[in-house]
Amino acid sequence: MNFLTDFFYTLNKTEINYCVLRNYQALPESTNGSDLDILIFNDDLELFNIFLREFVKKYNIKLVSFIQDKRCPKYCLLGVNWGLQIDAFNKSIFFGGKELIPASVLFANTIIFQGVQVLNPKTGAVLAFLKEILNNKICNIKYITELQKQYGNTLIKTELLSQFPQEFVAYLNQNLNKLDAKHCKKLYNISKKNFNRSKFSGFKNKCNRLVKQPGFTIAFLGTDGSGKSTIIDNIKPILNDAFHNAVYYEHMRPNQIPSIARLSGKKESYSGPVTNPHGSKTSGYLGSLMRWSYYMVDYTFGFYLKVWPKKAIRSCVWIFDRYYYDYIIDPKRSRIKLPKWLFKLGQFIIPEPDIILCLGADATLIHKRKPELPLKEVERQVAELKAFCASHNRAVWIETGQSIENSSNSAIRVIINNMAVRFKSINL
Repeated sequence: MNFLTDFFYTLNKTEINYCVLRNYQALPESTNGSDLDILIFNDDLELFNIFLREFVKKYNIKLVSFIQDKRCPKYCLLGVNWGLQIDAFNKSIFFGGKELIPASVLFANTIIFQGVQVLNPKTGAVLAFLKEILNNKICNIKYITELQKQYGNTLIKTELLSQFPQEFVAYLNQNLNKLDAKHCKKLYNISKKNFNRSKFSGFKNKCNRLVKQPGFTIAFLGTDGSGKSTIIDNIKPILNDAFHNAVYYEHMRPNQIPSIARLSGKKESYSGPVTNPHGSKTSGYLGSLMRWSYYMVDYTFGFYLKVWPKKAIRSCVWIFDRYYYDYIIDPKRSRIKLPKWLFKLGQFIIPEPDIILCLGADATLIHKRKPELPLKEVERQVAELKAFCASHNRAVWIETGQSIENSSNSAIRVIINNMAVRFKSINL
């Protein structure tokens, strides 16, 4: 019995009244790449937290991100081979402090699907449509199509739209089979007075997240042939499951500003595996200083403009394939020749990743995998990386001389433990 199957089997034996809201077609075997949106009835959220806490212990998985919200707390759970994000709607589904559809109506319109209590398709289609209209002022065609599919030529029940003005109900039913962007905009304008959400709604919650940021940054360092790309490819799907596809990948830096190559009209220097990492001529002192200074803007301001806003308030992961520290370990690759003390000074200025995974193995093995650089240079880089890893408190060595499966498992375990320690004090 897998985690999800056991999850619902055990949940069904409790007194918790729940309802899965959408994307339940593959349950209880799988979420099919989606998060788990679950509505918890009345005051059962505390019981659900107790249930979840015991279940996490049973399967030896970790809470790696958590967003506290009285209306809908979000839990990101991660194990070595899988992950899951749960959005637990507390008591009902609210917008602007008002229920979209009364909870009593939602629970009166549930069915049992393969042993899981879920919202029936008709009610689910209405709920998804209403949420989309109010959140985005327009509606994605997939929600319109599903609504039309479920209702055809029949009218939507009044009880499902009891929170909306009569004008809204009449206009929606009248135009149901010909809904377009114009109709959706009018529906939003009719309903917005009933669901007036302040511009500062949720501001306090977002400020509280700054103390324990739900997002996480990871930098992967290693010579060519150390296994960076393969390990990143192996762990990304697991992280995507736990963070509901909010995993972002960047090469070397935040990339908020264009590369110097692009500014000069040249083709981007990175477009996949590099076959000749030291093929370009190193800039002189002045050119190196200008190049380093330009990219320092990206590592500082670029980070705070692009990475930090999401990391600070959302459950997400930023993966950096190489990072600033490459200037210390392999400056020739970046065509920069400056004193090492200057690179180390920059290290104290930039925002650093939450964890730095240093991937390495015996230099001879790495050279055998990718012989683009001389063996002596590979030996130098491995030694430099080991010294860096030993001196940096956020750096962890991952031995990649073992099988790729074992190396990937080692990396994900380190990531899980470092993510989870931030939320150790959270009592689900």
